Amino acid sequence: MNIKAIIFDWGRTLFDSDTKKEFEESKEALAFCRDKGYRLACASLVSIHANANLEERTAQIEKSFLRNFFEFVYVTNQDKDKILDKIVSELKLPRKEILIVDDRMIRGIKYGNLRGHPTAWIQRGKFATELPNKDTKDPTFILKSIGELKNIIP
Repeated sequence: MNIKAIIFDWGRTLFDSDTKKEFEESKEALAFCRDKGYRLACASLVSIHANANLEERTAQIEKSFLRNFFEFVYVTNQDKDKILDKIVSELKLPRKEILIVDDRMIRGIKYGNLRGHPTAWIQRGKFATELPNKDTKDPTFILKSIGELKNIIP
C-alpha cells in the first residue's frame, strides 16, 4: 500500500461531538501523519443528529488547533460523497493512494471501499456497532482510536 494522502472525518473521529472537544490523541496522530509527509484533508457531514449546524461545524473546525494540519476542509449538510469526491479531485492522486478514515461504516468507509480507497474504520463510540455488511464491504483497517493510525501507516 502506497498511501500519499489521508482524508479524515471530523465528528467522532477527530472531535468528540458530545463533549465538543478534540479527542486527546487527535493532535498527535495528525502531527505524526504530517511529519511522515502525508497530505491531509478533512470532510465533515453535519446532520440533524450532529449537535451542530453547518455554520457551527465550520466555525468549530476553523477555530480548532487541528485546522492547520489540513490542506483541504469541506463541510456539508447534504451529501458527504460529493465533498469527498471534491477532495479526491483536488488531491490529484489515484484513489488507492488516499486513505479514508471515518467512524461510520455507512458513510466514509462505504464511500472509500466502493471507490477503491484503503479505509480505516474507527470502531468506537456511538457507531461502534455499525458493522460492515455486503453494501459497505469490510474496511482495510479497524482501529479503536485515531491514535492507532501510527500502527498501520508506514
